[in-house]
Amino acid sequence: GITTFDSSTAENRYRRFYRCEIARDRKTENHLFKWIDEALIEEIRMVDAKHERVAQGITKFEERVMEKVMVRVEHQIQMSEKLKEKGDLEIARVAHEMKHKLKIATVAMVVVGAIVGIWTSLSV
Repeated sequence: GITTFDSSTAENRYRRFYRCEIARDRKTENHLFKWIDEALIEEIRMVDAKHERVAQGITKFEERVMEKVMVRVEHQIQMSEKLKEKGDLEIARVAHEMKHKLKIATVAMVVVGAIVGIWTSLSV
């Protein structure tokens, strides 16, 4: 296990450190020793680095999402333009058809008027 201790040396009086409990009994073996303040700074640096990686990942994710949204928006715009073109073509077709029918109706009315005029002049 790892235990915290207070230093009793003159240069680091009361400075706290981590040490493997076995190292207390076996002075010749190299076991964990670390000043707590330095360990905390290292931990903060590791957390900062991880935070930076997460922030970069979020930024990349946001960029990918925006790219996909823009592709879909462009697709919707293209579909809307195609639909408008089809609508315009259909309106033009119907207008042309109506003009053609109006010409036929006008010619029919002229023919009927001529027939009525001839019939009236013959029957009087």
